[in-house]
Amino acid sequence: MPHVSVNSTRLVIRETKVTNQTDISDHIRDFGDVCLLRLPSRPIGGSDRQLWVLGDLVDRVIKTLGPEATLITLGDIPDLVHVHAAVTGSMQYQLLIAIKTPVHASLALAVLPGHHFGALVHTRYRGSLQHAKTRVAYTYCPECGRTTKDYGGKKHTYHYYGTLMSDVWRDIECDPDGDLAAVLERFADLFGLGRYHELRVLDCRSVGLQALPTESDQPARARWSAGDPHGLDSMLLRGDCLEHLARMPAESVDFAFADPPYNLNKMYAGYADDLAIARYFDWCDKWIRELARILRPGRTCAVINLPLWAIRHFLYMETILEFQSWIVWDALSFPVRMIMPSHYPILCFSKGTPRPLPGLTSGAQELLDIRPICADRFLQPLAEGYCLRADCVAARKARRANDRGPLTDLWWDVHRLKHNSRRVDHPCQLPPQLMYRLIALYTEPGEVVLDSFDGAGTTTLAAHQLGRRYIGIELLEEYHGLAVARHKDMDCGMDPFRKADRPLTAKNSPVPRMPKRKYAVPKKTLQLEVRRVAQEIGRLPTHEDMIRLGKYPIGYYDQYFASWGEVCAAARTTGMSEYPAKDTNAATAEQLRLLEAGKEY
Repeated sequence: MPHVSVNSTRLVIRETKVTNQTDISDHIRDFGDVCLLRLPSRPIGGSDRQLWVLGDLVDRVIKTLGPEATLITLGDIPDLVHVHAAVTGSMQYQLLIAIKTPVHASLALAVLPGHHFGALVHTRYRGSLQHAKTRVAYTYCPECGRTTKDYGGKKHTYHYYGTLMSDVWRDIECDPDGDLAAVLERFADLFGLGRYHELRVLDCRSVGLQALPTESDQPARARWSAGDPHGLDSMLLRGDCLEHLARMPAESVDFAFADPPYNLNKMYAGYADDLAIARYFDWCDKWIRELARILRPGRTCAVINLPLWAIRHFLYMETILEFQSWIVWDALSFPVRMIMPSHYPILCFSKGTPRPLPGLTSGAQELLDIRPICADRFLQPLAEGYCLRADCVAARKARRANDRGPLTDLWWDVHRLKHNSRRVDHPCQLPPQLMYRLIALYTEPGEVVLDSFDGAGTTTLAAHQLGRRYIGIELLEEYHGLAVARHKDMDCGMDPFRKADRPLTAKNSPVPRMPKRKYAVPKKTLQLEVRRVAQEIGRLPTHEDMIRLGKYPIGYYDQYFASWGEVCAAARTTGMSEYPAKDTNAATAEQLRLLEAGKEY
C-alpha cells in the first residue's frame, strides 16, 4: 500500500467523459464535493509546444461548482499555470503537486526529458486546505535493503509506516493519458474526511480546446549563435541588481540564474523581505526583463521560487522568452503543514529558439576531476531508490553497480545543506550540487554565468570550479564580502564548500539555533522519556507533567531543545526501523489499525 490516510473514508470515484464544453455545467451543477478536471497532454518537443486556451472551460466550472467545493486540475504544468490565471479571484490556491510520469524524451535535445505532470488544487472556501493526514510508505535501497533516506539518530522521531506526504509524488508513476487509478485513489483518500462524499472526474481530453498559433504563425524568433561578442571577464559586483544589469551590454550572458528573495519575511541582514505582493512582482518583472535583454540568443534564463510565485513568473516570462522546462527540484523544506513543502520549481526559458543543451550533447562527458564534485557525476543522477550511506556507496562502487538514471526535469538526488559545518552565515544557501548540474547542463566551459542575487557566492563559486566565467551581483556588503573571501580561498587552492567550524547567526527557519554543548543526558533519551510519560497519561505531556512524572531534571529540556514541540517529537509518533518489517502484510494491518484508532498524539 503506497499511502495511508488517517481517519479517512475513501470518496466514491465517478468518472465522466466530456465532449463538449457547453455540457460541462450539466455534470457539476451545484456540485459541492471534489471535482477533478483531466486535461489533454501537450505534444513532446521544444519551441513548437502549444499552450491550450482554457479560460472558457475553467470559467464554466467555477460558475457551476458549489460554495464548499474543491477543484483539482490534472495536466501539464504550463497548462495549469493558465488554469490558475483563469481561477484567480474566484477560488483560493492551495497546492501545485508534481506527479511522476514515465520519462518522455525530447527529440530536439534542447529540452530536458519530461518526467512529471501536475495537479493544481483550488478551493471555494478560504483558509487552509482541509484534508486527511496522509503518510507515504518508506522506500528501500535495492543494494543494502535499508530506507532510501538515512534517518540516522532521529529514527525515534519518525513513524514506522512512512513520512508525511509531500507535494511531489514520486512513489507512484502514472501516464497522464493512461490509467490514473493510483492518483484518483490518493485524492479520494486525501479528501475523505466526512465533509465530502464523491470525487467527480471530468475527462476533458476530448473537448475541442482551442490552441494558440504554432511557431510558424508567430513573428520570427532569434536563432542561437556561437562566438562571444563581448568577452566579459569574471567579476563580483556589489549593489542593486537593477542598476548593475542596466549597465551590462545586451546579449552578453550565456546563462542567467536568479534565486530571488521569496517575500516571506526571511531574516536577511539589512534587507526586509516583506514587500507588498504587487510591488514584489513589479520588481521581479523588472529584473527578469533585464535578464532577458542581456541573455544571448538560444541561451537560458533559470529562475527558482515557490510554486505560486513561479506561476506568476511563468506568466510574465512567456511574454518575452520561450519556455524550455519546468524543473521540479524535490527539496524538502521546513514543515509548515501536513502536506510537506517539497516542490521547488526552476523555470527555464530561452531567448528565442533554444540551442541543444550542452549537458545533453558535448557536455555529457564533462566529469571534471575536481573535489568535491568529481564523484557526484552531476549530469548522471542517482537512480531512484538508492541510498547515500557511505558503506552502501562503497559497496556499489566495488561491484561496479549501475546506480545511475537519466537526467530529466524531475530532480530528487540533490539535497539541501543539512549540516552547519557546510554553511556560511547566510539564511538561504543552495547546495553547490544544484548549481553544478544547472551550469554543466546549460553552458560550455568558458561561457558566462550570471547570478543577480549571488548571496554568499554559491553560483559563482560553482561556475569558477567548472571553468566558466562568472558575474555575481549582491546588494548587501556582508554577503558580498563572504563571496569575495570564498573566491580568494579557491584561488589559494582551498575548497570553498569545505567543512569548517564557523560562527553562524543567520537562520532559514523560525526554530532558534541551539548552541553547541555536551549533553549530560542524550536528547534521544530525553525524548523517549517524554514518550513514556505520554503513554502513561494518554496525551502529550506539558512542562508541568514532566516535572511531576519525568525521570530527568526539567532543566535539561529547557536547555537542550529549541521548543516544546521538539521535546515532544518522539511522543507524537511511533519510531521507525531502517529495515522493512519481516511480515509486511501483518505489519501493514497493525499500522492501519493503530492509524484508524487515532493513536498518534
